[in-house]
Amino acid sequence: MKQFEYRVEDIQVQLKANKEFSEVMEEKLNSMGKDGWELAGVNGSVFYFKKEEK
Repeated sequence: MKQFEYRVEDIQVQLKANKEFSEVMEEKLNSMGKDGWELAGVNGSVFYFKKEEK
């Protein structure tokens, strides 16, 4: 049976579209993806990630 570890990140989101913010957010999410973290859900500014334990 697969087992997962979880991570919770509180990432503040600005209401106004801001290209710089978008680039920073994309970089953070891509970095976490490269480390094996998969976005599992979002609730407001709280992002939930999971990855399979090895």
